[in-house]
Amino acid sequence: MQQSKTITFIKGDKASSETDYRDSLPVNMSGVLRPIFDAQGYMLETEGLDTFGTAFGVDRGGLWNERLGQHFRLSSTHFISVSAIGNATDLGLILGSDQASLPYSFSTQGIVVNNQFWLYDPVGGLVLVDTTSDPNFANPIDGCWIDGYYFLTNGSYLYHTSIVAGVPVETVINPLAIAVESLSPSPVVGVAKTTDNFVVVFSRYGTDFYQNVGGVTFAFERIQSRGSSIGLVATHAKAFLEDTWFFVGGRKYESLSVYGMQTGGAEKVATREIEKVLARYADSELANTSMETRQLFGYSYLIISLPRETLMFNYTIAKSVGIEFAWTVLESGTVRITPWQGINGIYDPRIGKWVYGNRYDGKLGILDDTTPLQFGEMQQWYLDTPYMNLDTLSVDQIEVFTVPGFNTDDDATVFISQSQDGEFYGQEASVPYGAPGEYNKRFIKRQIGYVRNFVTYRLRGVSRSRMAFSAARILYG
Repeated sequence: MQQSKTITFIKGDKASSETDYRDSLPVNMSGVLRPIFDAQGYMLETEGLDTFGTAFGVDRGGLWNERLGQHFRLSSTHFISVSAIGNATDLGLILGSDQASLPYSFSTQGIVVNNQFWLYDPVGGLVLVDTTSDPNFANPIDGCWIDGYYFLTNGSYLYHTSIVAGVPVETVINPLAIAVESLSPSPVVGVAKTTDNFVVVFSRYGTDFYQNVGGVTFAFERIQSRGSSIGLVATHAKAFLEDTWFFVGGRKYESLSVYGMQTGGAEKVATREIEKVLARYADSELANTSMETRQLFGYSYLIISLPRETLMFNYTIAKSVGIEFAWTVLESGTVRITPWQGINGIYDPRIGKWVYGNRYDGKLGILDDTTPLQFGEMQQWYLDTPYMNLDTLSVDQIEVFTVPGFNTDDDATVFISQSQDGEFYGQEASVPYGAPGEYNKRFIKRQIGYVRNFVTYRLRGVSRSRMAFSAARILYG
């Protein structure tokens, strides 16, 4: 007797060489919550990148400074401003290749990079602040701005700029304004400001908080009751989203994970699969890892740029249906696959768009929800289904529920393949997604065949049009 089963694509299954069952994460697809076709939502191909402009090279950090009303970036060795039409203006030379921290005050833009602290303002231009006259201040690695101070760390000490007679003096560091992080003996990795106006100090194996108490020398004091034994692995592997600091790190003698930290403490948001991805890296390999955020059409995302992959965490999905369904891999390319090329995205209010630098060259891109193309080039995506136990049965038909007819090009073909061991997939069969205007197109593959034990299916595509898949219904017997 013929039976039917509905399956979803939000998270698939696979086997691994460690004799283990693993999550097969969607690639270039992310979930949207909307009950339809017996599913809680659907998978939508991630946004593309349109050419916005050309900078000087690999992007090292970006920021919209609302006080100065400018879009700043560190592009290769050039500190630049980017106009509303994508033109890059060179504001000065800053050497190095590492990721930059970009705190800013009411009147200046700070740049902490290459173990140096720079300040920029439209009148005085780009100025290097002296951090070498006192060895305790040498080699700053991170900074934030709070209560009129630039608060900095070099990994060993905490220190800040001066305020004289109530006026910030941002180019001067008081040699007595120094402290040693006391919660954890591990090196300080980064600092940041919280929404309740505290400084959070991330060590490798601990997190501490400081408040401004108006001290005569060092103005800040550690809050004794507010600390954590979870630390940060890399200076830029942290980002703020929806009143929560997210970061890659962990406790001493524990493997790396991804955490979200609020006032009440930190909780893991990484799944077992994500921790297995992180476990492929030594701490030293992650030194230039960056984390950033995006909020678009009511959805909030974290994007983690690792050396060999880019991971995206759909925070909105995680809050609604759980972290197990919230992770995606972002890639670029169709033959030579690389981690997603976009990095250091900022929302530019002058154009109402998200603008991204590039982790490989000087291209600047605008996030575009109408296309999957990245700078005019097509990208590959794929989705795997969960395992289904259909022992000795025959699969007669698979129908995939799509949103047909809205594609802009008549090249929308999907390839479907089957695996009966969770490792190797058989020959792909092509199924047309539907031509433009073909709104009644049904996505059906018939005569799939005999199943020896269990089975899983993969959908894969390369197209100039974005695709969406909600669920599939299989008929078997």
